[in-house]
Amino acid sequence: MTRGRYWQVMAVKTDNTQAKLGLAISKKVHRLAVERNRFKRIARETFRMQQAQLGNWEFVVMAKRAKRADNAITAKDLQGLFNKIVAQ
Repeated sequence: MTRGRYWQVMAVKTDNTQAKLGLAISKKVHRLAVERNRFKRIARETFRMQQAQLGNWEFVVMAKRAKRADNAITAKDLQGLFNKIVAQ
């Protein structure tokens, strides 16, 4: 498990040929549906942009409780976590 400022990522290496993404954005963490959906959109787009470089990993991405931040900052945080996991 890897933690960033806005995200928490669990990953498992598998025999699949491509990376997979699972999302768990809790109501306890982000009360408003608008916020939960925003985090989902950011996670999906960040994953889609990096999917070719992620290899055969399966990721479960969870949002952490944090103050509102710009979409680019939260995406960069998640991108760094993906790179950290793949580099292991």
